[in-house]
Amino acid sequence: MAAMTQQDSQTLARAEKSAASQITMGAKRWVLAACAVVYLVALVLPFAGGVAGWQVLGLTQASRDARTSVAEYLFVWFSFIGVGVLTSLAVALRRFAVTLPAWMVTTVSAVFSILGIWLRNQSAPETSRDIGYYLAMLAVFVAVFTLFPLILSRSEAQVKVADERAKVQQRDDVALLQQSATHQANAREENPLLVDDRRARAAERHRNI
Repeated sequence: MAAMTQQDSQTLARAEKSAASQITMGAKRWVLAACAVVYLVALVLPFAGGVAGWQVLGLTQASRDARTSVAEYLFVWFSFIGVGVLTSLAVALRRFAVTLPAWMVTTVSAVFSILGIWLRNQSAPETSRDIGYYLAMLAVFVAVFTLFPLILSRSEAQVKVADERAKVQQRDDVALLQQSATHQANAREENPLLVDDRRARAAERHRNI
């Protein structure tokens, strides 16, 4: 019985690991899909100084003429990878291995978006940021706060398998205790040194008195 419960526990452990690799997004899936679409739209709109986001992404001469800062370049590159690529894949595949990097990269891009605003205010205050920049920021921050609870959540399948595994493990522990008690009882019967003969010896001493 112990061997069977141990095998069941190992099978459930593999099932729990498989369930953990999948993410149940629910309505958040459509929020993330909207973030990806809004971000891609933002790339064709002006970002700063009349330069479109795709021009910043491609390191064009127009983006250099607009005095685009390093932070703004990093914001566009990281946000494109995090929202445009990884978040889109996370929505399509719903895999933890994709969702976690999507959140990490998108979070980094959110930091660079704020830093980009500060640097432009310091180095080129005469050139204003345009609608595309703020629209991309909106998509990034919504994606960050939508992805974060997803990577911490547990699906219903994962919770169910974990409960079943705990029950099997408990039965396994009980079976091991029963097996140990049976082994000890058999050892006492087979080994004369472990037989409790105190009553027999006391009766023999009483007869000899």
